[in-house]
Amino acid sequence: MRRLLTVAGAAAAMLAAGGMAAQARQAPGAPPAPVLERTARDAVSVRDISDSPAAPVQQQVLALVNQNRRGHGCDALTPDRRLIEAANRHAADMARRGYFDHEDARGDRAGERVAHAGYPWRRYGENIARGQKSPFEVVGDWMASPSHRENILDCRLEQMGVGLAIAGGDTPYWVQDFATPR
Repeated sequence: MRRLLTVAGAAAAMLAAGGMAAQARQAPGAPPAPVLERTARDAVSVRDISDSPAAPVQQQVLALVNQNRRGHGCDALTPDRRLIEAANRHAADMARRGYFDHEDARGDRAGERVAHAGYPWRRYGENIARGQKSPFEVVGDWMASPSHRENILDCRLEQMGVGLAIAGGDTPYWVQDFATPR
């Protein structure tokens, strides 16, 4: 079963954009799901996990996200190594420990993890997902979920990093961290 969770934050107050798992289905009355180019459909594997902004999984997710942002009047996001590091660490922790939540075992949430990675943020957001087998599938599911879509289309966010970990049983855990520097 694929599951998605999201959280958004700002320096003044952390705003939870969602906290309950949501199935990746079109909500009644919601705008139609975006049309995404099907160029990044291949299933991910351990070889795709990397902390480099140039890694295929980073570039594929970034391209799909920016395609959606352009269609809604937002500037393109740029990748950031610190956000990739924070996202990868959280994805790996969830996969290793077998949980699915924005809060880790130490009680840290996305804002703390991004700050621990050395990113001084004034705004941040996070999407997580489990079970999607490709960048195309995970971005499609995030865009079909109102709270995830809200993070992706938040024009006040400027940078992004994607984390990916493959748990036993070949279950992918995805983390998408967004931020705007102070």
